[in-house]
Amino acid sequence: MPPLPLAKVLKVALPSLSGEARAVVDVLASRNGLLPPADDVATFLGLRTRHQVARTLRRASLPPLEKLAAWTRLFYWILQSEQTGASLLSLARQSGIEPATCYRLVRRLMGKPWSRVRRGGIPGAILQFRTTWRENGMHGLALQPYLRAAARQEAGPAGSAIHPVHLTTHAPPETPGRPRGVLASRLRIGGYPFDVAIGPDGAAWLTRLHAAVLERLELQPLAATNVIHVGIAPTRVLLAPAGDRAWVTNQFTKDVAVVDLAWRRRIGAIIMDGDPLGAVLSPDGRVLYVCTNLDRLCACALTDDGGRIVRSTPVPQACTELAIDPAGKSVYVPTWKAGGILELDARTLAVTRRYEVGGQPLGVSVSRDGVRLYCANERGWLDLIHLPTGKILRRPLETPVNEVALTPDQGVLYASLRTAGRIAILDAHSLVPLGTLETGGLPRHIAFNASGSVAVVANEAGWVDLVW
Repeated sequence: MPPLPLAKVLKVALPSLSGEARAVVDVLASRNGLLPPADDVATFLGLRTRHQVARTLRRASLPPLEKLAAWTRLFYWILQSEQTGASLLSLARQSGIEPATCYRLVRRLMGKPWSRVRRGGIPGAILQFRTTWRENGMHGLALQPYLRAAARQEAGPAGSAIHPVHLTTHAPPETPGRPRGVLASRLRIGGYPFDVAIGPDGAAWLTRLHAAVLERLELQPLAATNVIHVGIAPTRVLLAPAGDRAWVTNQFTKDVAVVDLAWRRRIGAIIMDGDPLGAVLSPDGRVLYVCTNLDRLCACALTDDGGRIVRSTPVPQACTELAIDPAGKSVYVPTWKAGGILELDARTLAVTRRYEVGGQPLGVSVSRDGVRLYCANERGWLDLIHLPTGKILRRPLETPVNEVALTPDQGVLYASLRTAGRIAILDAHSLVPLGTLETGGLPRHIAFNASGSVAVVANEAGWVDLVW
């Protein structure tokens, strides 16, 4: 998932931005300059109101949100014109905007007609943008790091005491099981629930991609009990084996947040080069593997409140998914649109094998014995790879398959079918279908508790489901 061409243009136009201000620009880039409601932008950034968004832009010496969106839209039109030869008339129709409004916007921002703007291209537009806003202090761009704001939010009112929460670890049964496969309850949660993990104490931790928080859920009964501000666009969450730490990849703040789950606050970060996407933790909890939108896999040596990148290697078409074998010797990287799965040595990051599965491989999971590798494919099938031999068993499902998760007893595979709004349940050894869960919406990641008695499904449409 390399950066969008428009995002690259905006990074050149605004090289010194960071934190929340950069995230605002990234939001506009992801929408090709179409202006979202200011309150939605505030929620995405973890802010309370649109007034805080306006204050963030002022502090960074940026134009107001509406004008910044207009400039972003202009960059997008020029970029599309250069890449495809499209006229402004056709681009206006694609955007659902009156052509006359588009022509007026171009002249208002650039001071000249579209024909001349098009000849000047992206370099001319960037020069005009910088010239216009340099007079307003663009050369002094500065913004406090997001961590400071997050710390203020977590600290609460002055003088208030923060006490750690005692984490109770429930010993798993000697023989883990599996849910019966029944939808038991549903909890409405906005902000694009994406990933979920369940700790040793039985609590679930949910990333809300468009709300800048990690949310704690009790499962019996299903209820939201706490939120932790972790960064912007939190995507994947990994829990330490003891359940006292979490690591959260934040795409738009370009870091991995380190979260103390007992104190319920962010305590540090691992700074990444690029937007962190997928991540997986080594079995001993000492190394975090992270892939970024710059198509690199990084190995990060962990400390109590952070870590550092000790090794990295290029990978084609990195995505939000990674897996590691139980012995911690191999990391598995689906290469999405490149159509393969890479097996890398966990210590050196050297490629040891490549599995050509075709399509668009995404979600991956390795069985506890390290023998079976499962891979979801957005072209509509599941693959079961027998790692000792490389033999592949395929099960067509006729709809995009996004994520996979093995039940704790290793006997059943759950696969999320996002666009179909359901979860497929299959035999883990033969991939024979056993049933389906009709969740509706857009189901994504699935997590089981240690005993296998329940599962939690994050749904991007705005809820989580508890499965018995």
